[in-house]
Amino acid sequence: LAFGRGADREKQIASVGDQYGATQKQMARINAVHSALGTFLTNLGLWLVLFLVIPQITAGNIKGVMLGTFALMTFASFEAVNPLPLAAQMWNSSREAAKRLFEVVDAEPVVSEKWKVESGKSPITNSQLQITDLTFSYPSTYTPALQNMTFDLRPSTSIAIVGPSGAGKSTIANLLFRFWEYEFGEISLGGESLKSLDQDEVRKRFALVSQNSYFFNTSIRENLRLARPRVTREEMESAARSAQIHEFIAALPKGYDTFIGEQGLRLSGGERQRLAIARALLKDAPILILDEPTANLDPITEKQVLDTLFKIMRSRTSLLITHRLVGLENVDEIIVMDRGRIVNRGSHDSLLREDGLYRRLWELQNRILYDIQK
Repeated sequence: LAFGRGADREKQIASVGDQYGATQKQMARINAVHSALGTFLTNLGLWLVLFLVIPQITAGNIKGVMLGTFALMTFASFEAVNPLPLAAQMWNSSREAAKRLFEVVDAEPVVSEKWKVESGKSPITNSQLQITDLTFSYPSTYTPALQNMTFDLRPSTSIAIVGPSGAGKSTIANLLFRFWEYEFGEISLGGESLKSLDQDEVRKRFALVSQNSYFFNTSIRENLRLARPRVTREEMESAARSAQIHEFIAALPKGYDTFIGEQGLRLSGGERQRLAIARALLKDAPILILDEPTANLDPITEKQVLDTLFKIMRSRTSLLITHRLVGLENVDEIIVMDRGRIVNRGSHDSLLREDGLYRRLWELQNRILYDIQK
């Protein structure tokens, strides 16, 4: 409608509907013929049996009680045959459905499972994350998304990864969550290679707030409980307050039992993002990964949420991925990326003193904000 294509789409929908209706009518006619033909042949067979058996009973060659047996055997024989035409009709659709299912079942996983947890034990003893000479390329691409990435994220410290769009920042989060397999370099968690660890055990160590967090068509309470099924009411409300969304939820007619629609479409972008932050806080994982956590928030709410997040980040291992250079003086180290490589690293103040990409991004961002305020 926004691009003036409503009439074209309406014609296309009507055309497809007519084709579908015509096909359904054709199938109905075929089913009617099969049903009528089956009934006719069944009755014809019965009359033929009666025509042949009754004279034999009259002549005394067959006992009269056998007449009912022959009639029932005739019906049973046709009951076994009558479904065959319908099965033939359904063969093509069933075959296509099976083909789609087997495409999923037979697909090779991107990341292969090489290790299984035994007796509930895990070799991950701490939350220290080490990335060494990591190089990664997405399938069917020639330019590496990451090139020779090396950094350490020690327990109870925070690192911010910044850079322009396409620099490879979010790729790091995808690799940490084992959504893709890396071939060159190494990622270790607690001194163990990610490739040697159980994928579920690895994901338990991370809580993620992404740019586009997914929400199911159920209540706010159930969407939050995805992070921790046995969460108490007090813990849920505490996490929501930290994410600056408790007051909004409490003001709803059904509160935490309010349904938010498919993918949370009944909420605004900022409300969905704050709900995602609350869900990540509820998981209470050792490492908190924030991938553009304030991308959909207004400046005032962004500052409130960031103040809360930075307080939380001081007490846990945190990785902040962002292109907005706001509040980064609160992190222990900043890594600046460009085209998959680390081009600068250091504290906020030290990077501003250098004539590098971080300083240019900082000056550009503040110049834009200054122009907007004018």
